[in-house]
Amino acid sequence: MDNLTNSIDQVVQENALPHEWPKEVLSELKNIEVKNNNRSDLRKIPFVTIDGKDAKDFDDAVFCEANNDGFVLQVAIADVAEIVEANSSIDKEALLRGTSIYFPKKVIPMLPEEISNNLCSLIPNKDRNVLVCKINFSKEGEINSYEFSEAVINSHKRFTYNEVEFIKQNKDINLSEQILHSINALEKLTKQLLLNRSKRYALEIESSEPTLSFGNEGNISEIFIPKRLFAHQMIEEAMISANICATKFIKKYLGFGIYRIHEEPEHLKLENLKKFFSLKGLSAKSFSNPLEMINRFIKHVNKDEKNKIMNVLILQSLKRACYSTKDIGHFGLQLKEYSHFTSPIRRYPDLISHRLIKNVLNQKKLTINQDDLEIILNDLSELEQRAERSSRQVIQQLICHHLEGSIGGEFSSIVVGIAEFGLFCEIENYFISGLVHVSDLSRDRYIFDKEANILKGKRTGRTFRIGQKIRVQLANVIPEERKIVLIPK
Repeated sequence: MDNLTNSIDQVVQENALPHEWPKEVLSELKNIEVKNNNRSDLRKIPFVTIDGKDAKDFDDAVFCEANNDGFVLQVAIADVAEIVEANSSIDKEALLRGTSIYFPKKVIPMLPEEISNNLCSLIPNKDRNVLVCKINFSKEGEINSYEFSEAVINSHKRFTYNEVEFIKQNKDINLSEQILHSINALEKLTKQLLLNRSKRYALEIESSEPTLSFGNEGNISEIFIPKRLFAHQMIEEAMISANICATKFIKKYLGFGIYRIHEEPEHLKLENLKKFFSLKGLSAKSFSNPLEMINRFIKHVNKDEKNKIMNVLILQSLKRACYSTKDIGHFGLQLKEYSHFTSPIRRYPDLISHRLIKNVLNQKKLTINQDDLEIILNDLSELEQRAERSSRQVIQQLICHHLEGSIGGEFSSIVVGIAEFGLFCEIENYFISGLVHVSDLSRDRYIFDKEANILKGKRTGRTFRIGQKIRVQLANVIPEERKIVLIPK
């Protein structure tokens, strides 16, 4: 068995991930009916999907038009709620899983592949049921109005992000004029939405999650951070806009929401961050609020590719986003109200949002206890964390296997964490950290100053702090424990 299979199997066991379909689910799958009752027929509108090259579960399609008043954006989302009935065996299993979990070359889906990759997936040239959010924007990118409807579409084209980037630059003439106009309109709208995003000081922290490429024998051939294209932002901003409208719609008719919340960071963590950047020559005295300060730090980090690792330190100072019925707002996006609506194939909270919207559209009475829903959303937040942790563990284990052949080698690293027992140092270009034990530091007794978050030598006064660069030697790697032992050089 190869390292990838072994790593996934180990992480599945460690985290008790449900990965096999119960017989009740398989039985229900055989009897699924797809109905097209009382739906708007939007099949002639040239909706397209834009995803990564390896995607199979296409849950969103877009179409955009520019007019004299501004823009009209239609976001069509797979109508999973039409197929997956509440409290069915399939639904109970989806709730148990909470979210799809993505590993290299493998997915543990929230819903059976017959649903996620076929019946609900917005495959090109196939009629599919969708929930459409039609949004009217002003020329300045402000939402003037929106409406939701149940419809049937037929995706006219499946694009990858790279293909859209190519079209933007080359204006590909092999496409229909309608599709080209739609992509051009979405590009213009996105530029305005990004300007608005900047004006409200939404955080722009770039991901530091590595992606792995594999050679013919299943071994890692490359470890890299994927480049974020403008095409990614086109879809991100379209989905954020649809999510905003879903929030407003649900709250308007039901008085509460399925909110994606992100609380403000804790004061102590902000103070530590401020101290760190002041040592880098960036004073925080002139900032009027935490948001302005964090954004300044992000801009400082993103100026230089070598500093990108410091984004991790900024992320560590922020709280985790989660789900709630409480309207706390989203600090990172700087939005007063925000929900998740656009990924019901792979996220259960989105499926709940769909059901609430469809109940309003079909004038069905809804009996939902908000306290019970809060408990469910808390569980789903924990399942999301489990999924992220599991994905990260597999990647870390594979990188550890990759490093086994480099034991004894020297690397550049940067301190990303400090504890009483030593330093956590991220190895440059490998996006994984190992431990430099305090006993391996130069001959001195090092004391951990928790408040300053530093290790300081009692005799020499030598100080180790987050962000410091250290040359290290790879002393040992234990892939099954995802453990890397480093010693300073």
